[in-house]
Amino acid sequence: MAEGRVLQLLGPSTGGIRRVVAALTTELRGRGWDVTTAGPEGVLAGLLDQDAVVPVPAGLSPSGLRAARRSLASLVDGVDLVHAHGLKPGWLAASLRPRPRLVVSVHNLVLDEAAGVSAPFLRLLEGRLPSVSNQTIALSSEVAHRFAGARGVVTIPPAAEPPRPGRPVAEVRAAYGVGPDEQLLVAAARLHPQKDLPMLLDAVDRLRSRLPRVRLLVVGEGPEDAALRARSAELGLEATVTFAGPVASAADELAAADVVVISSRWESGPLVLFEALQLGRPVVTTAVGAAPDVVTDGVTGRLVPVGDPAAFADAVADVLADPVAAHAMGEAGRRAVDAHHGTAAMAAATEAVYREVLA
Repeated sequence: MAEGRVLQLLGPSTGGIRRVVAALTTELRGRGWDVTTAGPEGVLAGLLDQDAVVPVPAGLSPSGLRAARRSLASLVDGVDLVHAHGLKPGWLAASLRPRPRLVVSVHNLVLDEAAGVSAPFLRLLEGRLPSVSNQTIALSSEVAHRFAGARGVVTIPPAAEPPRPGRPVAEVRAAYGVGPDEQLLVAAARLHPQKDLPMLLDAVDRLRSRLPRVRLLVVGEGPEDAALRARSAELGLEATVTFAGPVASAADELAAADVVVISSRWESGPLVLFEALQLGRPVVTTAVGAAPDVVTDGVTGRLVPVGDPAAFADAVADVLADPVAAHAMGEAGRRAVDAHHGTAAMAAATEAVYREVLA
């Protein structure tokens, strides 16, 4: 007999959220839950067969929101619980009458640079999420802090299926023109102001004088693509920095890194941190999102302040200076993630939330 019927509801996603939902759905089904997935058409493409379409809009179009609400209303009959991922899916589910039992996962907080003029209104809705849901899941202690004092908020770190590289490391490095005697940094990120890649370029510029064989590979796409390429050229980094563009999976590139670098100003995850650690790669990351929850500085990775290129460059140089210690750091990170932050741990913690709500 199934544990219960759960509807997983997503909004538009091209990044980590859809991968977290796919992994959670697979794990829950294996544990006996009857799980249906719904969201914009194709949102789970390449990860999981999507069960239903709910056209959650990217913006705040009233007609788009009404259409999404109608589609969602047609799916909830007989569902024991709706698990919404994100602000708009959460409020869409909360607007139904009668309101279903509702769990909302907050993957990202409202950022001014992303939300623009809508930020104050969206921040108001964000702050009220715990009052309209039975339970709220924060993906990091930083997200949970946003809801300090609210009832029913629990922190569950994100997880996805472990990355599986498909090519030998030497082949991947050669494909990007990286020699065996060069030191490769890999950043896999959306090219967006949130990721603060200009700071990373400044850090690499500082590194060149100490490490003339250092290389940076940037994997991803986004609205900052042209500006980042221009900044790289301005710093004279054309021979040092390679922009790889989007790839189906960055597992090959992450596995080929001497150090995986994460320069974000703010994160809830980021999921790439967990992927790098699962691959046993040394990580240098800003102390954002789940990073301080997962990384013990100097043991399972390096943590540096946000927006400090000098500190970032120093941390990378320290890791590259001692390959034996870097390997040990990567292996310690792998063990820590496998023990406490894998998909099984995420599903078990989520299952406990479901049972509490259904009780």
